[in-house]
Amino acid sequence: MEKNTIASARTFDEGRFTKVDIFKSRNSSMFLLNFTAGQTMKSHSHPGKELYLHVLSGKGEFIIDDEKVQVAEDDVIHLEKDEMIGFENGDGNSSIYITMNKIAE
Repeated sequence: MEKNTIASARTFDEGRFTKVDIFKSRNSSMFLLNFTAGQTMKSHSHPGKELYLHVLSGKGEFIIDDEKVQVAEDDVIHLEKDEMIGFENGDGNSSIYITMNKIAE
C-alpha cells in the first residue's frame, strides 16, 4: 500500500509547466501537470497507453487529434491509445490529474 497527496504535487514554475509523479508502476502511472497562465504543452502521443485526464483547477484548451476542446475545473477526458494531445492553459494556474495505463495487446 502506498499513500500520497495531490496537494504535494501542486508545484508551479513560471518558466515551464511541471509534471509531478504521484504513483508509478510497470503498467500505470498517476501524475499532475501544473501550468501557470499562458503555458502550453506541445502535441504528442502515448502509443499503447490510454489516459484519463481530470482538470482539478483552472481552465484551458486541449488539442486532441487537431480538435480543440475547452475544459474547466472538474471536466474529465478519456483518450484512447495513439491519440495526439496538446494543451494551452488559460489566464490562471491549472492542475490536471492524469492516470496513464498500458493497454494489453
